[in-house]
Amino acid sequence: MADDERTPRRDATDRPDQPDRPTRSRDAGETADTDAARTRRRFIWLTGTAAMAGLAGCSGGGGGATETTTATTTQSSGSTGGVPEAYATATSLDGTQRNPDSLSSQEAVSYQEEPSEGRQCSTCRYYIEDKNGDGAGACAIVAGEISPEGYCVSYVEYEG
Repeated sequence: MADDERTPRRDATDRPDQPDRPTRSRDAGETADTDAARTRRRFIWLTGTAAMAGLAGCSGGGGGATETTTATTTQSSGSTGGVPEAYATATSLDGTQRNPDSLSSQEAVSYQEEPSEGRQCSTCRYYIEDKNGDGAGACAIVAGEISPEGYCVSYVEYEG
């Protein structure tokens, strides 16, 4: 006797607990699952994109908004990005020129005055070294004065 003959197969009409319930074919179920997954992925993608666009709009200068400074900024000026004039458009270790109108705030990049796992601003490609002897430098992409021992999430090791 073959396996097929020993185990009887049931179809939707043989199910007493659900007599009127139609069965879905496997292909229809897979298609529905695939469509639902695509819809979820698209929703997540659109939500992430909208959040990033909102953050990008908040980080730029201009637009008539007043600049806020952090506790680490000792000198504030809307035209220099919160640093002395010598740093306003200075170039970083890798040659990136600082643009005071397109800087991220220290809060946005989670700036801290201490190094993190051996990484610190003085070894970052965006760091602008001390120009006036006060021990603080600046950054080509972050507003305000920057401690050489500081760290932020925009850190990229300088390899020069």
